[in-house]
Amino acid sequence: MKRVLLIIILLTIVVSSFGCSSGAYNSEEAIKRGDIVYHAKVANIERFEQFLINLSNKKEDTIRVTGYTDEGDPIFQDLRFDGKVIQYTYDNSNDEYAGKDKGIEKDVCTEIIKKENEQSDVEFLISGCSKGNDRFLISVDKDKLKLN
Repeated sequence: MKRVLLIIILLTIVVSSFGCSSGAYNSEEAIKRGDIVYHAKVANIERFEQFLINLSNKKEDTIRVTGYTDEGDPIFQDLRFDGKVIQYTYDNSNDEYAGKDKGIEKDVCTEIIKKENEQSDVEFLISGCSKGNDRFLISVDKDKLKLN
């Protein structure tokens, strides 16, 4: 009986230690979770476009944009639209090489702007933020977008 109890306790400790991990996950897991994943290309772009539609219709919505460094470390950008403003969170706490700027930064923003560049790419930035900085979200090949 003591042996069974010891095994249960050890399993509980092991499982709970996984539950308390940093929250980082690889791009395959991020795609499965529905993140808009930005690395060499963009996955789940249709979800991002739905967020833009909801934004223009003043409908509440939440998305996560997950980018990866060259070393494979995730950088999370969470956008929560409450019908009026976007609560924006930038989290590079899992980036091993982030240096002194490593951590979580929060802001309140009002819009997402679209910039077309000379190539066939469209960049999306979060803008109208209380801290005054526009932030890059994703870059997409113009041909991949349904919304124009």
